[in-house]
Amino acid sequence: MDKPTKPTEVIDFYDFVRKILEDSKLNLGFSELASITEVPQNKLRYWSQKGYIQPCSAEKKNQFKFDIVFQIYAIKFFQNKGFTLAVAAKKASYYSQTFKDIKKATHARLQEIKKTPEYTLIDLGLFDPEPSKNLCLRIEGSQSRFELN
Repeated sequence: MDKPTKPTEVIDFYDFVRKILEDSKLNLGFSELASITEVPQNKLRYWSQKGYIQPCSAEKKNQFKFDIVFQIYAIKFFQNKGFTLAVAAKKASYYSQTFKDIKKATHARLQEIKKTPEYTLIDLGLFDPEPSKNLCLRIEGSQSRFELN
């Protein structure tokens, strides 16, 4: 088996990540959702019928945007904590909106991503209190820290 190679050059995959953060055109059916989330298809169909998870549109009632994966995981999480399905779905909806807000803010602020074998540097754009510098997040192993560049 081949060992994965580590690039020695700095790679900027900003466009790739930005595309993922945008509203994806990737739609998933019940079988894909069941495989990803480990929630049975019949349960997902029931949740859809009850309105706990929303399909892409009335025409695509068996297709879901990729973001629904977070909603399903959240419902499952709250049910495992002992909440009823209705309460779990309501809580999941609240946190799903928070997840969408985080995704939207990251998409709006993301300027550049640099990956080297030693670290990942995420440039979040101008630092508001000091607009001559950019706020960056440096990730090295399991450690992360903010820095101004």
